[in-house]
Amino acid sequence: MTHQSGEVQPPYCKIMRYILLEQLRKAKSVERILELAESHLDVMNAQHLVTSLQIIHDFTRSQDEFDTTLLLENKIFQALCTRIMKIIRVMESQDLITIYKVLSFLKVRNNTYVMQSVLKMLGSHLNDMSLGQLVFLNFLLAKQKHNALVDGLRLALPLVLQVQIEQQLDSDNMTQVSECFQLACRSKLKPAVIEKIIHALLKKAKSLSPSNAVTVIFALLSLEIPVDGYKELIEYSFEVLSKNLDMIDSKSILPIIRSCRAQGFYHSRFFFEVSKKMVSENWNLEKTWETIRYWKKLNFCPQNVMDHLVHVLCADASTFVTSPLYSPLICLEYLTITGYHPPHLEELLTLICSCEKKISILKETPILYFKFLTSLTTLGHFPENMLHEILNENYLFTMWSASRKQGRNLDSRDMHLILFGHWKFCERHENFNYPLQKFIENGLGGEQFLQSGVFSRDGLSVDHVLAMRSGNYPVALSQSESSTSTKRNQVSFIEDMNLPPDTKIVTVIAATEDQYIRDPEVLKGWVDLKIKCLRKKKLYPVVINYSKLEESFYQIVKKFPFLML
Repeated sequence: MTHQSGEVQPPYCKIMRYILLEQLRKAKSVERILELAESHLDVMNAQHLVTSLQIIHDFTRSQDEFDTTLLLENKIFQALCTRIMKIIRVMESQDLITIYKVLSFLKVRNNTYVMQSVLKMLGSHLNDMSLGQLVFLNFLLAKQKHNALVDGLRLALPLVLQVQIEQQLDSDNMTQVSECFQLACRSKLKPAVIEKIIHALLKKAKSLSPSNAVTVIFALLSLEIPVDGYKELIEYSFEVLSKNLDMIDSKSILPIIRSCRAQGFYHSRFFFEVSKKMVSENWNLEKTWETIRYWKKLNFCPQNVMDHLVHVLCADASTFVTSPLYSPLICLEYLTITGYHPPHLEELLTLICSCEKKISILKETPILYFKFLTSLTTLGHFPENMLHEILNENYLFTMWSASRKQGRNLDSRDMHLILFGHWKFCERHENFNYPLQKFIENGLGGEQFLQSGVFSRDGLSVDHVLAMRSGNYPVALSQSESSTSTKRNQVSFIEDMNLPPDTKIVTVIAATEDQYIRDPEVLKGWVDLKIKCLRKKKLYPVVINYSKLEESFYQIVKKFPFLML
């Protein structure tokens, strides 16, 4: 019998080592492990040491209040670490990884002798490790603080992984392939290696489990370079996840949505399935809030989610009012993404207006306070005392100027909701063009029947205006003498048009992609409100989805005959 050191051992030594190993495996406490180690330290081999540490690891993990400091100060445990250093050169890769895992878990510092010895040996074993070992070692290193040896391993590991993937990748083991793929993406390996793994995943896509799909999604969303097969694989992975969402805990769902938000990635079916899960499981305020914060940036706000949000906010009103985690502004911004008004909305708006402390904080940043009140008015709530604070030209001009200086023009996009007669904010840009203008003019019979780039006196912007008299024929448009506009950059108002009494004024809005939420194709809240205001003024609005005009060219042709009925 040969020992690890190379010396020949008598048969009884083999028996004694086997007995010791069984005693270690049957130990019921950390104290028993240390007791056995104290008695047999000099004969403990790699298997004994690894088994001892693994059992200590399992015991400490199962006890919530275990004090690792006392263990690290224990003389027998320190002797175990010394024994590890003594025989570390004959240990195998898996033994080294297990020892490093346990010592890291016990918070042994990387600058200690034992950890430095383990890290050095891990470096010398890198080329001999399997893909699974490399992936797990990377997982352990990712949790460590910066250290010369740790950083060296982090740099070397992706290079070794790149070679090993080409040699060892087992395409039948989808768990290994997906884990390797995640590491390859995060380590920014060369595109050829990443594409090889993508093709392996696509080849065995039907074997992709929900947990594998989650790993693949995180990997793909971390990519910074275009690779072949990206779209096909991420679509398939999200489909697997959507079909098996009941098998995924909500704690795993939120990080996925967070990654989607960070990358601006939108997957309709997955989001809708999550929204159904949210409502059916009646997620609490905390989980609902975290989810809608990410969805707000992605413009995903189906009616069932808005209903649920209002419900949980009203049900947990005290938490919403008192906790700093919940912002009235974020809540209002989400509810104004579309023009839909959930049940009990008025109750929620009253609750929001009662958040005096949070509102006072918003007042410290005037642009945020302005957005807060704009959102309130968009939802049809007009707190007079607050509106009086900002409804003066100096305050509004200051807001507009500050927004322009900060490059935040969108902050003042819907300023018309609370501005009445401040025409300065409605001036047109000289280089603004209207791509539908010539098309509509030709359809009506001449440019005299259409006016483009027009405003109402209360600040509603309209792309095109045309007038129809009874008998269904267009009327030539002209401005009153008091409001002639000879220059392109001057403002034209609908109210200044001289028209016969029986004329119907039709307003055309060429809605671009940024005026719709992404799915379903619903107009954003500020556009929806503008349309409602136009209807109330009896300026009949027609919305043309300009971003889809090429897909359905005859949409306009079909709409205008309808107007002439």
